[in-house]
Amino acid sequence: MTGPQYDDHDAPPPEDDWQPSDDAFPPDAFPDGPGDRLPVSRRSNGPAGGREGGSGGGSGGREGGSGGSGGSGGFQRRDGGKGGDRFPGKGERRDRDGDREGGFGGGEGFERVPPQDLAAEQSVLGGMLLSKDAIADVVEVLKPADYYRPAHELIHGAILDLYARGEPADPITVAGELTKRGELARVGGASYLHTLVNSVPTAANAEYYAEIVHERAVLRRLVEAGTRIAGMGYAAEGDVDDIVNAAQAEIYAVTEQRTNEDYAPLADIMEGALDEIEAIGSRSGQMSGVPTGFADFDALTNGLHPGQMIVIAARPAMGKALALDTPLPTPDGWTTMGEVAVGDLLLDADGRPTRVVAATEVMADRPCYEVRFDDGTTVIADADHQWLTETRATRRSGGTGRVVTTKEIAATLRCDTSDGRANHSVRNTSALDLPERDLPVPPYALGAWLGDGHTDAARITTTDPEVLERLAADGLTARRIGDTPTYALRYDVAEPETFERACVVCGTVFTPKLAHVRSCGRSCGGRARLVSAPVPPTTCADCGAPCSSPFSEPRCDACTRRHGSLLTALRDLGVLGRKHIPAPYLRGSEAQRRALLAGLLDSDGTVNATGSVQFAVTSRELAEGFRDLVVGLGHRCGVATRRVAGRSEASSTVWTVTFTPTGEVFGLARKRAVHAERRRPATPRLRQRYVVEVREIDSVPVRCVEVDNPDHLYLATRSMVPTHNSTLALDFARACSIHHNLPSVIFSLEMGRNEIAMRLLSAEARVALHHMRSGNMTDDDWTRVARRMPDVSAAPLYIDDSPNLSMMEIRAKCRRLKQRNDLRLVVIDYLQLMQSGGSRRAESRQQEVSDMSRNLKLLAKELEVPVIALSQLNRGPEQRTDKKPMVSDLRESGSIEQDADMVILLHREDAYEKESPRAGEADLIVAKHRNGPTATITVAFQGHYSRFVDMTRDVT
Repeated sequence: MTGPQYDDHDAPPPEDDWQPSDDAFPPDAFPDGPGDRLPVSRRSNGPAGGREGGSGGGSGGREGGSGGSGGSGGFQRRDGGKGGDRFPGKGERRDRDGDREGGFGGGEGFERVPPQDLAAEQSVLGGMLLSKDAIADVVEVLKPADYYRPAHELIHGAILDLYARGEPADPITVAGELTKRGELARVGGASYLHTLVNSVPTAANAEYYAEIVHERAVLRRLVEAGTRIAGMGYAAEGDVDDIVNAAQAEIYAVTEQRTNEDYAPLADIMEGALDEIEAIGSRSGQMSGVPTGFADFDALTNGLHPGQMIVIAARPAMGKALALDTPLPTPDGWTTMGEVAVGDLLLDADGRPTRVVAATEVMADRPCYEVRFDDGTTVIADADHQWLTETRATRRSGGTGRVVTTKEIAATLRCDTSDGRANHSVRNTSALDLPERDLPVPPYALGAWLGDGHTDAARITTTDPEVLERLAADGLTARRIGDTPTYALRYDVAEPETFERACVVCGTVFTPKLAHVRSCGRSCGGRARLVSAPVPPTTCADCGAPCSSPFSEPRCDACTRRHGSLLTALRDLGVLGRKHIPAPYLRGSEAQRRALLAGLLDSDGTVNATGSVQFAVTSRELAEGFRDLVVGLGHRCGVATRRVAGRSEASSTVWTVTFTPTGEVFGLARKRAVHAERRRPATPRLRQRYVVEVREIDSVPVRCVEVDNPDHLYLATRSMVPTHNSTLALDFARACSIHHNLPSVIFSLEMGRNEIAMRLLSAEARVALHHMRSGNMTDDDWTRVARRMPDVSAAPLYIDDSPNLSMMEIRAKCRRLKQRNDLRLVVIDYLQLMQSGGSRRAESRQQEVSDMSRNLKLLAKELEVPVIALSQLNRGPEQRTDKKPMVSDLRESGSIEQDADMVILLHREDAYEKESPRAGEADLIVAKHRNGPTATITVAFQGHYSRFVDMTRDVT
């Protein structure tokens, strides 16, 4: 290539002094290269990029920016520069430095030599020609495609063919083999084979030389992958998530040496299949797949095999449901168990928003109970609904609560004491943790008005100067009406600089009520029209625009409509004539809600003799809103009613809400002083409510939801009681990693990592899970745990409990584990909780689940590991007499059945019939088995250990 070259310190020539000529780029310079490597005059796509760089190879422009691996604009620089500018500016110097260090720019495709080491390749082949042992060592490291020179690839292939037939491999036999193939001349003749033998220092180092060649091959594939990835990025075709996934696959293929063709002739495949059959026969019946820990199941399937997708399906955990009319608090207000849907937001036990990730259908004919708490709260739940409770024993020992069912609470409702004290308690929720809201009326002002304000006017009656000061601090002006303690409230607006002006007729100084009045109003009004004196402009106090409103409230029409008066704001909130707390105020930030509470209590709150705070009103709606406000701040409260002589029936009942706060709730100093004087020390009882009655009732329709927070708790009922939502795959992973030391990973979208660890330890140590949770472990339990802890801790089992995992994230993590730890098993709990993760929205949830199912199958084939996906069944089994599930019951998508190599349906008869003679047994129904027969395998279910075991195993 010819053409002017410039040193880094030379000044560039004038812009029009030099153009690339045809001689500088002869037509045969790049016989195989793309058009963008030719001069502008020879490109087929015209001057798309121009001299400023364009896209691809010249994308750097005049600053010498980074370039791609090809494109439609800008000629390529001889120095491999990444910019399309003709002049070697500052950016180009950086590019040249980068090229010297091995950078990859737009022009390296024809300038730079790919990574290779010909001397090492010759030494590898020479060692193989000298030593049969060297062939065995090299075969484990290199493939024929790893060589840079095609001739070396042909020689390597000939040596392997001779070695496979048990024939010697030396320069003579290899030359004969290449002659048969007609390839001897292509490799340089027999003399080159002797040259290879003479060039090797020693055959003992052949494996080391092979490692060098392999590293260079990986680097070449990395360069090729980078080129393809850059092309994908510049093309920008398709969904960005698909592009990122394809880029990850390219890099993963480099590290995994996946250089095989996508297709192969049957003759080549048959040889591998026969080898596998012989290997299976040589094991004398030993299992070839990943063991599951169930002898009968492993005998049927020979273990779980690489590339398989196994689906384990069951009905959602039996029960754990609430009545359809159970109120559920949300970040914006309220919903009910019957109305809530997947994707909706509820509130967790800490008062933070949590998303519903699954919901069951409505269930009928479930045994139901009415659970009543000591604060009057009642909940209707089924027998198997779960609660996180503390018992008298755990409260006295300082232990933590445990998850129990409604039926278990009923059986242990009272303590074995003389007074029969309540045994179970549920902790109060924390103060709701919600963001600040833009509220039209300051919270304290609304609270004070709701307590002592006039129902149909923006007026308040109070004798406390502190209340007026607090209102002023909120931006309100209180104007006293006559000699009464009633004040008219309005927004505080800027006053005009002057109220006085001179009459344009007689010059008398007067105070106009409206901005456009120019005359004093005596006899000058009619003559003012004859005078052309201008009216001094009045501006809006909010936006500064001209306005003609009264001086007492100078706002333009637009700002008046937008801000309005306080009366307008109250009317918009819907509280005029119907005092209540609007929903946005009950879901504001904690500071806003505390200000609202202070306003209500400063105006209408009292402290009783025991130090509790009371709020009494004749409006039931306002009383219920006040209770919601108090409960949302983490307090427990009670509501009482009494009859009074009111003006009407509606005002003849007083609703009194009583609660015992542990901190300050008043704004007035005098009320704070009284509260401090009468308040009693805080006790643990204030932070929880007790279950005082569990009564069996007639069955009602119930339903359950699952949320995505780690402890699986969400709030229910108007009192915001924390309640719980919803292990065969876990046993598979336990057998794989703990018993056979094979790496496995569990992606749990339902249980937290600590919960999984406790279940594993319970199953291994044979210690009841509820003993672990309640802190009631005996010395023998601790001994068992200590004995099994080292084995459990050392197991190569990985747990990921990240919520809302997408298919792309799971795929990336599995690739990394396969690369680093030789992953052997993947468990996903469970399929319906996953998200597709793509930016394109699926047409339906069924389509989304279908896509994820197909991707899981592709993941299993790519990583060559079995993938277990847990799934849910629909209500089909409940409609049958025997309650047994079928493959057609798989929930949300029939494609799960199509993609799966094996479908295992879990059935427990005692889940439907409590008096069943098969109590403690479970059926593993292998309903689909692509590589073998189907069958039903019976195992034992040990619920207290949270595990399944073989029926033939001693389970003492």
